Amino acid sequence: MVSAILAAGVIFAASACACSCGEKNHIDYHFPDADSLYHKDTVPTPVNPGDTTVHKDSLVNITFEILGYPEGVKMYGFQDWVDSTSKCVGWYAIADTKANPKLRFNAMYLADPVTPSTAFKQFETLGKGTPLVTVNGGYWYNGESLSLLVSDSTVKSIAAQMTWVTVNGATVTVYPVRAALGRMSDGTFEATWVYCPSDGLQKPYSYPSALDNNEKTHKFMAVAPKHNNNGAKLWTPIEAIGGGPMIVYGGEDVSEKNYWKEVLDEGGTAGLSRQPRTCVAATGDGKVIFFVCDGRGENGSVGFTLSEMARKLIRLGATMAVNLDGGGSSVFVGKEGLVVNRPSDSKENVEITERKVTTAVTLSVTE
Repeated sequence: MVSAILAAGVIFAASACACSCGEKNHIDYHFPDADSLYHKDTVPTPVNPGDTTVHKDSLVNITFEILGYPEGVKMYGFQDWVDSTSKCVGWYAIADTKANPKLRFNAMYLADPVTPSTAFKQFETLGKGTPLVTVNGGYWYNGESLSLLVSDSTVKSIAAQMTWVTVNGATVTVYPVRAALGRMSDGTFEATWVYCPSDGLQKPYSYPSALDNNEKTHKFMAVAPKHNNNGAKLWTPIEAIGGGPMIVYGGEDVSEKNYWKEVLDEGGTAGLSRQPRTCVAATGDGKVIFFVCDGRGENGSVGFTLSEMARKLIRLGATMAVNLDGGGSSVFVGKEGLVVNRPSDSKENVEITERKVTTAVTLSVTE
């Protein structure tokens, strides 16, 4: 396996498909034939860490840059082989707010659910700068957000305060403490576990871990966390998006442990199987990463498990990362409001199919 980094505008053909109204809503980036990039005199290396098998020559991981973004923003597409027969195709943007102080991380609460590409267009009307990237946000059900959302220091949506799981045929009430990532008042990014306790006026409180729930062992906290126990501290981000689980913390893959502790298995996150995924992350030097991978066969991609996504983000420099809603909700909107990935609800359709979501995250640049 070798990796190639190429410039999309130079090597890759790009075409835009039209929606029913005649406006472009999607752009296709075509990967070159991997065999044409492989140097036959190079010894292939294992696809996965710990895999001692030497795979066939054509297993080439490809990363290409998509040009046209402002200073401080790098946008990439990638194709990674996850085993000898399956690949994951995805997209990520890395924003350096120190290199360009005009860049902004924005959490969007969508009281009337819309698609991520519509959220991108709506952002243009807010007077908060020019949108560059929008991805879908946290979990939702029946048009209501189930995840934390803080915008302009105002809590717009709190995370689910309780959920229910089935244990030995009986329904058990659970109080999940789930991950969120926020931009703080000093411009830094912080990932933590959050609960909005009733005795804390349902403000977000940060906890040092997901506490004592474990969906795998069916051991759960008997009562909800409070604002003055379990190491709770009032959390005051300027902008924040919640989801879960925490998949990278302290630069390490913590995805599987937190998948069970944040009680996300029965809810459909399917963290141990390969799926379309969305994630936000931050690096040790203060950059923020927006990440989406395709799955369920779209773009020929099987997707990532949570752990595979965590390891990919660590290779990109992430020291903290929070999984967001995935599956058919996973959408990456790039420049000019064009969707660059292929959402899994699209299936055999020529045009893509986006789900309406209740929260989104947008990278913007101010004037």
